Amino acid sequence: MTDTNQPFRLAFTAGMFTEVNENDARAAMKVWIMTVAKERNIPVDADPHICPTVDGLIQLCRTNPVDGFGLLTPEYARLTNEMGFDRFAAGTQAGSIQEEYVILVRQGRGVERLEQLEGRTLNVLHSPRMSLALIWLDTLLLEARQKRAAEFFGRVSLIPKASKVALPVFFGQIDACLLTRRSLAVMGELNPQIGKQLRVLAHSPAVVPAGFAFRTDYASPFRAQILAEMAQLGESPAGQQILALTQAERLEDHPVSCLNSGLELLAKHQRLCAGINQTAAPKLTGSAGSLGKEGNPP
Repeated sequence: MTDTNQPFRLAFTAGMFTEVNENDARAAMKVWIMTVAKERNIPVDADPHICPTVDGLIQLCRTNPVDGFGLLTPEYARLTNEMGFDRFAAGTQAGSIQEEYVILVRQGRGVERLEQLEGRTLNVLHSPRMSLALIWLDTLLLEARQKRAAEFFGRVSLIPKASKVALPVFFGQIDACLLTRRSLAVMGELNPQIGKQLRVLAHSPAVVPAGFAFRTDYASPFRAQILAEMAQLGESPAGQQILALTQAERLEDHPVSCLNSGLELLAKHQRLCAGINQTAAPKLTGSAGSLGKEGNPP
């Protein structure tokens, strides 16, 4: 059990802050944590830890007890091998904690099936909200007895802005793109021609892509207050900055079962990949760029 006298400690993976300066993210978290500590008289660690990978989180936990983790759903799945969790504060967009991914192609290009995109070009939105997108795409390809995305497509480009992901497909410069259905809806409102000319070739189940996981053995009497404060992040300037950095409108407290659809997708991906000697699929936890046939920058 957690020592009830120890300060509450948060840690993050860098994947939660795509295209964001790590020092800015750490500074925003520090201001919010110190504000909570002062206003609510909650003992906290004033230095939020940001680790490059989930393995870094695991190493950190071996020397510094961590109570809450900001991380992507695939990273959460990895961390559950090391410790248990029972609450998850998930970020919302347009009132929903879930995202649905869509593959778009331009009307009239003769592409009716995913298999027809072999060797073609693909733009992918690079965002924490997209943490399961390429994993889902891999499952589609492997179920169709194709290679994983890194080898199936001639080129995969990771791009942090939705308009720069979709517009090249709209103008016929790129063959297909992968982004959230919500991003497509927003662009369609701004430019109705996008909704008319771009067609959904496939769509994913709704999944929770990222958030804050809290350990089952976190026994502090301040637990309820911490969760309540996270739900009210948008009420302070520092909290608003954290939400902006993690691309969420607000945080909602849920049981970890909210992650089930994403975890099922990850389990399916793992089963399909078992025994396949192929290049690993690209991860959405690093810098945006392009992936060639071998999954490496050209």
